[in-house]
Amino acid sequence: MVSVALDWTLVAQLVTFLVLMFVLNQILFKPILNVLREREMLFEDLKGKAASFKDQLEQGEAEEKSERTGAVKEGEKAQNARKLEGQAEERSILEKAQAESAGRLEDAAKDLEAQVAEAKKGLEAEARTLGLDIAQKLLGREIRA
Repeated sequence: MVSVALDWTLVAQLVTFLVLMFVLNQILFKPILNVLREREMLFEDLKGKAASFKDQLEQGEAEEKSERTGAVKEGEKAQNARKLEGQAEERSILEKAQAESAGRLEDAAKDLEAQVAEAKKGLEAEARTLGLDIAQKLLGREIRA
């Protein structure tokens, strides 16, 4: 029959294991989990902003369509009153509305691209810093970038 004798080494190993788990949890696991949570919140925020920009773009398109429809109706009324004069006025109103809507769409697209580029730059810088921090913590020494 096999018997197991319990002595002080088992207690010492158990205490060492518990201390190691506590230290690893404080130094490694919690900071990494916090960074991952922060990054997830940042991505969610960026998704929300992108959705907001998309809504603004759709709203701009709806306004542009509404303006276009109004311009067409106005042109038709003027055409009924003064046929020749109305046709020239209709063309100018439509061209103006199209140019204005194209300008608005172009401005909105540029703003969106600029904000996306700015967000990417911020994320890239944060990713580099995060990578260096993680590498330094894992290696236990300072790393120069």
